[in-house]
Amino acid sequence: MFKTAAPARVPTDTVIPLHFFDDTPLWRAFILYSMFVFDDVLDSQKLRHSLEALALKDGWRKLGARLRSNAKGQLEYHVPVKFSAERQVLAYSHATHNINAADHPIAAHLPKPSPRPATVCDPDEFRSLFQRDGAPSKLDDYLKGDIPQLGLHIVSFKDKTLVCLYWPHTLMDAMGKSTLLEAWSLMLQGRADEIVTPQGTDIDPLADLGKNPTESHKLVNQRLSMFGLAQYGVSNILDFFHKQENRMVCVPGSFMAKIRKEAMAELEMAANSDQGTFLSEGDVLCAWWTRLAISQLPRTSKRTVVLNNAYSLRKPLSKDLLPSNGGPYISNAIGFLNVLLPVNEIFSKPLSYVALAIRNAINQLGTRAQVEAFASMWRESSSTKLPPFFGNSGMHMITFSNWSKARLFETDFSAAVITPGNGSGRKPGRPSYIQNNQFGLVLPNGFPIIGKDAEGNYWLSGYMNKGQWAKIEEQLAQERLV
Repeated sequence: MFKTAAPARVPTDTVIPLHFFDDTPLWRAFILYSMFVFDDVLDSQKLRHSLEALALKDGWRKLGARLRSNAKGQLEYHVPVKFSAERQVLAYSHATHNINAADHPIAAHLPKPSPRPATVCDPDEFRSLFQRDGAPSKLDDYLKGDIPQLGLHIVSFKDKTLVCLYWPHTLMDAMGKSTLLEAWSLMLQGRADEIVTPQGTDIDPLADLGKNPTESHKLVNQRLSMFGLAQYGVSNILDFFHKQENRMVCVPGSFMAKIRKEAMAELEMAANSDQGTFLSEGDVLCAWWTRLAISQLPRTSKRTVVLNNAYSLRKPLSKDLLPSNGGPYISNAIGFLNVLLPVNEIFSKPLSYVALAIRNAINQLGTRAQVEAFASMWRESSSTKLPPFFGNSGMHMITFSNWSKARLFETDFSAAVITPGNGSGRKPGRPSYIQNNQFGLVLPNGFPIIGKDAEGNYWLSGYMNKGQWAKIEEQLAQERLV
């Protein structure tokens, strides 16, 4: 078979190397699709033209860049000097169905909030809605095609609008997407002059991150060596070939409030002078879900469970490398906070115990000095550019990525509303449902927490080995609501 060659280089393109922490094997592995469901009829052309106008603004033009690999195998953005009908700034497509969504064989199954914690759908079943035919699903599609980094696919029904964004993870993370949505909303409203120019468009502001550690990482003694990581990979290789099932879970706000109240009460009862009693909803949600996610493991096992929590580095870096007054950062600024606990403790201890371990990891590993130490270890693996992993070769890993602070459910497209939805009580132009799909690498036991909707419900999804979701559904049905 002949390999498709990359398009010939356009000599007038502006070439920009990707930042160090954008061009990593981890982010190269994912092509992301984010689908927003609006219970309103939105103006597709307004949405399109406003996003195109945003991508043409100074500091935002990399959204229309073409991705290329140089002679050293490093990724580069090739930004057209001028966009045209032949080389558009945005990959755009639009599908129209002259029926209500409920009358469409697939859209009819778009989920609604559930009154109790429950799986509500398989997000992959909506692929024909959120991904147009021929849309990219792997990095090579970008490298071998003349494709802008950002794509927009809109699906219009008589009573709903689906707005689907897609991009390679090398472009940006969830907080970058959040900033993009805010700027897009301003552009829709005719408030372009309020859009702040992003930082890091000409230089890599994280170029020195990890080069000046002042202390060791607190988990340095539990870091996996490359040999240990290889052993872990061999032990878990079957998970990557095992059939995976994807599900979306809705956790009602009332249930979330109940388990957080109980966890806080547990902490207050057991409080001592060297620990706090604050737990966020995210701490408790991750602790609660961890128990469900490892329910297939023997409850008395001493096997190590590693909770690998992705988080944004923007706040800890806000006083130096990513100053808060320097503009938003539309790239990847992600670190990982790790909690290591044996299976038997997760099951035998109260929920507050696991939630507090997560909170302590945030407080202890999320400092500026620890961010520097973590990034330093990441740079040590310059040949692989893999982040450091902690635990042991026999561990069971669960990855969380909580996007609640991205406030995705607060996305405001009211300026594009043609016909508002009826009877939901939701503000027009706000999404009622959001899902994220990934192509390239399917990460078993990886759970993005999409966020908290206007009614206080949390939504999370993830892939697990075939059959595991059925067991979790049985346990969800037994959860006490009061």
